[in-house]
Amino acid sequence: MNKKYVIGSIITLLCIVLFSYSIYFSDKKSEEQINSTIPRIGQRVWTYNMNEHAWQKYDKHDEDDSKEDIILQVQEPIGNGGYTSYNLLTGNAQVPKEAVFLGEGSEEFLIGNKLYSYFPKTFEFYEVIFNGVKFVPRKLALNEIKQIFKDYEIIKLSTLKNNSIDIKYSKRNNKYIVLNDIGENFYKYYIIPNDSKKMEIDRFSNQFKVYDKVQIRLQRIEGCSKPYPCYEINIK
Repeated sequence: MNKKYVIGSIITLLCIVLFSYSIYFSDKKSEEQINSTIPRIGQRVWTYNMNEHAWQKYDKHDEDDSKEDIILQVQEPIGNGGYTSYNLLTGNAQVPKEAVFLGEGSEEFLIGNKLYSYFPKTFEFYEVIFNGVKFVPRKLALNEIKQIFKDYEIIKLSTLKNNSIDIKYSKRNNKYIVLNDIGENFYKYYIIPNDSKKMEIDRFSNQFKVYDKVQIRLQRIEGCSKPYPCYEINIK
């Protein structure tokens, strides 16, 4: 058999194997990312230690009947509110087995040993705290949000004059968070890019990154109206 043909076949086979592995690895990584950001019903996601007042990601070695730990397990939303809710798994009789309800469609995330939550309906951030009996969300102050998202420039809706704001474009400071400080309900609001190559939505729906000068609009999907005005952010 031709030696060059054999070598070529081996190289081709290796390329196929490497390509298949890269696809598998990419799909597995994507699946893990989806599971981490959108937990499934029945999934145990967070563990709180009452002695240390500390949160951590659920570990398979965490015990459901522990008297020191409380495990939060995703449960199916009750009713039509769409509130993120968790079952409590613990062996501590002092803790009522009441479901934990957070915000509508809220997204929980861990930083250090603290558990935070983003409320997409209101463009607000909260800390999930245990008051000795149950878990409750505590709204974060502006200075606390700045400490968590140090690399982001904060755009407060109260600073929008005539529903628009102009910001000078910078390659170094190109991350932004839109915060609702006027008490409005932003249900079904989206950040709409005019050119997806110039900007992208970040981890949460009120965060975005820009890569060039671009006009951005915060609006409902059906467009602007008097009850639901649009907000323009012009990166110049």
